[in-house]
Amino acid sequence: MIVGIVLAAGFASRYGAPKVLERVRGIELVRHVVDRVSAAGITDVIVTAGESADGVREALEGSGAVVVAVPDAAAGLSASLRAALDVLPAECTGFVVALADQPFIDPAVVRQLHDTWETSNAAAVVPVYRDGGRGNPVFFDATMRRRLRDLTGDAGARDLLVAMGDRVVQVPVDAPAPRDVDTREDLSHLE
Repeated sequence: MIVGIVLAAGFASRYGAPKVLERVRGIELVRHVVDRVSAAGITDVIVTAGESADGVREALEGSGAVVVAVPDAAAGLSASLRAALDVLPAECTGFVVALADQPFIDPAVVRQLHDTWETSNAAAVVPVYRDGGRGNPVFFDATMRRRLRDLTGDAGARDLLVAMGDRVVQVPVDAPAPRDVDTREDLSHLE
């Protein structure tokens, strides 16, 4: 079983509001990401949410995604990831982690990461975009749960992936990295 994890529990301090509930082309950022993960063929999706959990649930109504509240979201990205890992089904063999502030991830990239994982012995598979290196989303083998649970702070898995060396497979993607929404200007640019 493959699971999608969408991290949406951040405080959006640079944005100044729950940015995952902002709309681009009439759809909330978090819904864009869930829909794109689902379009990649991943039917089981877990979404983490902080203070805006009720709004996230409303935005995802009908999507089939499971929303998990992150009471310690202030502890950073690692707390959000840990909350999702805690509810992964036992039969999960791999999972893709996407960020809710990157609404236009490409489902084809998600499929490519999954397909690469299936045909390799990788602990993780990362996209390498033509405009600047590794990015998101990232596909992990289920054996990575413990190592990911041990992360702290707001840095995500970046340092862990670097430390893992050849256990991480890089997939070249001939496209720019999906744009993050960190400011209202970023949101306007996507519109």
